[in-house]
Amino acid sequence: MQKALVCFPGAPYTEQAARAAAEAVLEGWEVHTPKYAPADADATPPGYDAYIVDYDLLPFDNLAQQNALCSSYYIRKALIRKHHLAQALHMFGVKRGMPVDVIPRTWTLDVQFADELDELLADELYDVRDALIANESSKNPTWFILKPGMADQGNGIQLFSSLERLQQIFEDMEDASDEEDNEETTYASHLRHFVIQKYLVPPLLVAPSEGGPRKFHLRAYVTCVGGLSVYLHDDMLALFASVPYSAPSEDGDLQGHLSNTCLGEREAQARGVAVFPNVFRLRDLLGKEISTPGSPAITMSQMHLDAIHTGAVSAIGTVFEAVAREASVHWQMWPNAFEIFGVDLMVTADASLTPESLHVWLLEINAQPDFKQSGEALRKTIELVFQRSLELGVLRPASPWSKGESHDGVTCCFSEEMVKDP
Repeated sequence: MQKALVCFPGAPYTEQAARAAAEAVLEGWEVHTPKYAPADADATPPGYDAYIVDYDLLPFDNLAQQNALCSSYYIRKALIRKHHLAQALHMFGVKRGMPVDVIPRTWTLDVQFADELDELLADELYDVRDALIANESSKNPTWFILKPGMADQGNGIQLFSSLERLQQIFEDMEDASDEEDNEETTYASHLRHFVIQKYLVPPLLVAPSEGGPRKFHLRAYVTCVGGLSVYLHDDMLALFASVPYSAPSEDGDLQGHLSNTCLGEREAQARGVAVFPNVFRLRDLLGKEISTPGSPAITMSQMHLDAIHTGAVSAIGTVFEAVAREASVHWQMWPNAFEIFGVDLMVTADASLTPESLHVWLLEINAQPDFKQSGEALRKTIELVFQRSLELGVLRPASPWSKGESHDGVTCCFSEEMVKDP
């Protein structure tokens, strides 16, 4: 009898969903979850045919010898670190002689002290500098967003449209480096790798419930298998900002702009304002009012939803292919591995709001996504993600899927054998 180990210590929501999926999908298998989790990968018991466990518990040194399946790739930082991802997309576009318009225009920088900025702005970031100088006399300034390359949950993110504000951001980080009572700024101040991205406008806004039109991003769950098939779970989630959208400003208020659930709840609680429901299934937005800033609202149609899905498939396929081809050192694919990634996407539109005007952008890729942020109401959705992932990653399809092919709520975004079986 084949055996599967399921273990996600400290993440009961994830462990319960993974175990329920394994018991439903792996017929004839023995599914085991230890009463006491292993302390580390060295303590993970051998002898299982599939390891569906936390990354830190995967015994990678022994997996190849066992020829066992595992639920994570060993090295995948080219996907999950923003500066590596941006560099891979840049190289992919350069080699093909065309821009890759599936992520916002991005600049990478290594900086720890504010006085290093001047040299960077005169060299690698000269076009950012020129745009910021042009903003001084513009009624419609270009906005940028600064993100720490390795941060999560919205930590360290800042908006800026002037040289003075950018300089102030890094000076504030420097000043906060010794303040242990401020977790967010302390965390950001110890980072060297950052990305600057052009702020995407105009965002597609939706009024999902009370509170007016809000900015949102899509959380898509993507399963990668072997080396390499990439599958989108079609039932995407829409995560909303905690307050209605307003134009960006230099006051540092990010509530209307960032749709990270952790950040939105923290900001709202700190300010003592109401928190509106902020996690929905994308398909449940059918019939809701959509708009762009300053445009009249219309109703979200099935054609809009279909256009978003098509754009998501294209963006995800392009990004994962680019990283696989251009950053294989930092994403080492292995035939026996599979992994669920949380992919964040954003939709922009023009004032016409036609389905054809919608553009889907990939913002970032997250390993070991925090499934519990979906909440109890969406537990069945998450269990289905695990079920389909185990069918694809453990049982494996009888024949390869082609790009765009869909079955049972999953669509293939990319499929090409890029590594040989051991």
